[in-house]
Amino acid sequence: RGIMIDPPPYSSATLEREGIRSRTIVGIILTHCHADHDAGAFQKVLIGSPVVVITTPTIYNSFIRKYAALSALSPALLRHCHRHKPAIIGEPMRFQGASFYFTYTLHTIPCVGFRVVWRGRSMVFTGDHYNCPEAIDKLQETGVLSKARADDLRNLPLQDTDLLLHEAGAPPIHTPLDVLLKLPDRVKARLYVVHTQALPEGCELRVAPTGTAGTIRLDEQDSKSDLCRNQSKMRFSEIGTRSKSLYENKSMYQSMWSASEYSYQPSIGEDEAIEDFRFHTSMSMAESSNFTNQPPPVAMRPTSSTDAWFILNLLSAVPFLSNLSYSFTMEVLETARVDAFRINDVVLPAARRNDVLCVIWEGTCMERERSTSLPGTRLSQHSPMTAKDAKKKKAVWHAGDWTSPRSLQPDKSKSGESSLSKTHDIVAMSKEGVKVITVDFASLHSILKSGSALYRTYLARKNKISSPDTIPDCLQGTSTGHLFEDSVRKLNVIEILELNS
Repeated sequence: RGIMIDPPPYSSATLEREGIRSRTIVGIILTHCHADHDAGAFQKVLIGSPVVVITTPTIYNSFIRKYAALSALSPALLRHCHRHKPAIIGEPMRFQGASFYFTYTLHTIPCVGFRVVWRGRSMVFTGDHYNCPEAIDKLQETGVLSKARADDLRNLPLQDTDLLLHEAGAPPIHTPLDVLLKLPDRVKARLYVVHTQALPEGCELRVAPTGTAGTIRLDEQDSKSDLCRNQSKMRFSEIGTRSKSLYENKSMYQSMWSASEYSYQPSIGEDEAIEDFRFHTSMSMAESSNFTNQPPPVAMRPTSSTDAWFILNLLSAVPFLSNLSYSFTMEVLETARVDAFRINDVVLPAARRNDVLCVIWEGTCMERERSTSLPGTRLSQHSPMTAKDAKKKKAVWHAGDWTSPRSLQPDKSKSGESSLSKTHDIVAMSKEGVKVITVDFASLHSILKSGSALYRTYLARKNKISSPDTIPDCLQGTSTGHLFEDSVRKLNVIEILELNS
C-alpha cells in the first residue's frame, strides 16, 4: 500500500502506467496548496477508490476552497469524495501502522514538513522550505518571526533519519543548494534533493530518482541503531530507543516464516497439481540446486493490525464483495489465506485458475506456459524468464489486480476463462517475491449466494440466459430463428460493452 505526497497533475495516470493500481494508494499527504503540489490530489479524490487526505485543518480548508472555486463544485461534495485526517502540529499521528510528526516550514503560504517512523525506519520530507539559518535569524530580529517559531525552523529533524528528502530551489522561498552542501557528510549520505530537475555539473548532492525503477528501499539498507546516530532531543525524535533492527535477525525471519500460514504442508489426498502448487514452501535444498530455503522479502515484514484493513480494501474491488454485511465479510476473511511466493514460483497453476479467487497484495505476476520438465525443480517453480519469453504478450497482474472465475473478473484476459488459462500458470515475477490473498471459489460462491442479493440476481439472470425462452412468434419457421437461441446462449453483455466502447 502507498501514500502519495504532494501529487502533481496526472500523477494517478502515471502510477497506473507503472503498474501501481489506484486501490493500493490509501492516503495523500498535502504539504501546501500550490498547484504543482495539490493538482494531483484534486484529481485523485475525484476518481478511483476513496482515499484519506492528511494535512493540517488550515491547509485542508484552503484546498477545499480553492478547488471548489476552480471546479464550480460545492465544498460539501468535495469533502464527500474522501476522508480528512487532521495533522496536528506537535502531536504524533498514527496512520496505517506508521507514526507521523508534522511541523510548519517556511514558505509563502502555510506549508508543512514531516518525519515518519515505520517498523524501525524513518524518513523526513521537508516540503517547500526556505532553510537558510541566516535568513531565519534576520526574520526573527525584524519581528517577522517569533523566537518560538524561529526555533522550530532551526530544529527541523534533518539528521536523525534514515532518508532525507530535502527540497531545493530559488531563494527566498526555497532552499539554496549552498545550504545543503554545507550539511555534514553523514547527513548528505542519506540526502536526496527534490523539487528540482537537475543539479549543477560536479555537484556532490543527488537528485531523488523517479519511477518505480528508482525505488529507494529502506528495508534493504544497512541498519544502524538510533544510539549510534545523533541522539537528538528534538520533539520529532521517537520516544525511547531502538535496539537491533528486526531486519538484522534472519533467524527470527526464518522462525516467523515457518510458523506462519505462509508455510503450507499439503494435506493427504490432494491431487498432484495442488501439491506442486503448495510445495514451494517445503521443498528442501537437496531437491533443487536452484532453490533457496530463505523466505521472500515480502514474507519478512511483521504483521500489523492494519493488514486486515488493507485486505478488506483489496477485496472490496472484487464484484459482489463490497455489498456483503459484516457477518458475511467475516466469513470471507475466515476462508481467505495469505501466501508468499519467491520469484518464478507458481502462484496459481493452470489446473486451479478457475477454482480460486486470487488477489495480488504485493508484487507482480505474469502468465507463463506450464512446463512439465524443469530440470532440478518441481512443477511449483519456473525457470527464469528469457528475453524471448518477455516479448510474448501475456496477462500481467499488479498489486490490487485479481484473477478468478469470470463471474468475479470482468476482464476475460485476467480471468480463469481466458484463452491461455488452461495451459498457462500464474507465476511470481518480482524479485522481492509476491504476496497474495486466496479464497476457494466454492466456499466464496456459497457465501455470496447467502449474503449478496446482487449475486443471486446475477445467478438468476445467468441461468435464464443459459435456458432461453422459446423463439418469438415473429421468428418461428424462419431461417434465422435458430440464430436467436444461439445468440441468447452465447452473448456476454460485458464483452458487448467492451467491443462497443
